[in-house]
Amino acid sequence: MINSKNHSIRQINWVLRVLLIVAVIGELIFFPSVANFFGCVMAIISYMVFSYFFKEEYIRLFPFAFLMYLSMFMYRFLPLIATLAEGKPITYGFERPYQTFISEIILFLVSSIAFYFACNPNKVSFKNNLLQKALQKVNFYEITPPIIWVMGVIGFLIKAYNLSTGAAEYGDVGGKFLIGLEYLMFAPICLLFPELIRLKYKGKKLVWIYTILVIILNVASNKRHLIITPLGTIGLLFFLHVIFKNINLTKLISPIKLILGGVLVFITLNMLSNLSTAMLHTRDVMLYDAEQRNNADKLKAFEKTIEILQNKSLMARLKKKKEKVIHNPLTNYHQAWSEDYVDNFMLERYANMRITDETLYLAEKKGYGSKQMLDFFQNSILGLLPSPILKLFGINFNKALYEFSRGDLLSGRSLGGYRVTSHVGDGLATFGYWYFPLQTLVFFIVFKLLNAFVFYSRNSVKYAPLAIMSIFTFLGMFRNANGITSDFSYILRGFLQDIITYLIIYSVVKLIFHLIYPRYRLKTNFK
Repeated sequence: MINSKNHSIRQINWVLRVLLIVAVIGELIFFPSVANFFGCVMAIISYMVFSYFFKEEYIRLFPFAFLMYLSMFMYRFLPLIATLAEGKPITYGFERPYQTFISEIILFLVSSIAFYFACNPNKVSFKNNLLQKALQKVNFYEITPPIIWVMGVIGFLIKAYNLSTGAAEYGDVGGKFLIGLEYLMFAPICLLFPELIRLKYKGKKLVWIYTILVIILNVASNKRHLIITPLGTIGLLFFLHVIFKNINLTKLISPIKLILGGVLVFITLNMLSNLSTAMLHTRDVMLYDAEQRNNADKLKAFEKTIEILQNKSLMARLKKKKEKVIHNPLTNYHQAWSEDYVDNFMLERYANMRITDETLYLAEKKGYGSKQMLDFFQNSILGLLPSPILKLFGINFNKALYEFSRGDLLSGRSLGGYRVTSHVGDGLATFGYWYFPLQTLVFFIVFKLLNAFVFYSRNSVKYAPLAIMSIFTFLGMFRNANGITSDFSYILRGFLQDIITYLIIYSVVKLIFHLIYPRYRLKTNFK
């Protein structure tokens, strides 16, 4: 049942308000300027709009769409907090501050409109569309602990195999398929909060051991964002657990637990920071160009990272070098591409608003509605189709010619660096001001698709195990990456591909159980 007076939501809301008030006062005292005031206005508007949707009914009925919307809010809210905590103004390094803040406010407002119409609790009435009904018939919303564990082991082995073989090249259908199944390794982590998928499970010690192994395997990948994926998955599952159980956080967290938790968080962040520094140095040593980055031996890279971590004198020099870089004069956009904004690598994709400022600067130089950007967008959409299908229709499309990002093309610098871009900067450069209505429609469709992971029945809801085990993905669906192209990619391919591959693995695993244990049946508590 939905509680109109949810303790945890009220407490989180209170924390957000306090952070906002302190940050706005601090910004205007230590960095008084009209541009920074506009940044504060953006954060205030974002919070006011977000607070309208930050209710249990939206989270319980549309959890996965809400998480994507949450990332949209974070991108406009966190920069003010993160930069002030590091002793910087929110406009640190900006060259188009007013344009940046106004554009992001407009984009957040149209995103909120899309979310409102796609996720209206008053129109749910616990009815399902044809897709949800079809998925229910094939047990898409059902699972058991044994199947979860088998899926997890499959995902773990696939990840280990991919680490040993390197990155999949264009045209490698098998390699791309396996990469798309890596999320399965997070399946057993769902058992830490089994009530989210209507299960009862007691062997949580085994789950924690498995989680540690997953973290180690992700560290071995030598990719910094994969380090936090298991932790982020646990965090989001805990977030849903707290809200759905209406847990009073002030009673849950005693002063002693708060102190111990703070110490643990400090130690963990310090370890992650050191690991991030070592990984970056490993890339500088072993992966200095795109070709070597794709072909490098992941295990050797991991060994090199561990070796660097153990070298105390080298780590001290790297940290000192990093501090010098931080305190150096900022790089101007006409000089080189620069992502220098927040020092914390975990916030680089979720709170780095300087990417918006930089891409708007580059979009202005290239011209809004650039034919070059539009042509590349059209080719990118065509490239979403698997190579065998393109060949089947006689389309000669060489995907190897497009081994670069939209950020590369927008920057006008060397291709193949895979620079990220912002939604609004890339959108204006590609479509001009038509971008805003187009993005509204696209976000509406994405939100609707994410709602298909929820099945409504008799004043109750059930979440697809696929969505729960890949929950961290939804928080990253709005971030600095490939702009609106990423949204089109999910609509045209990602959504159905995930469902189809999941159902294939699910059916195979269930069939194996039936062959080994003929009396085995899928049991569920769903009513």
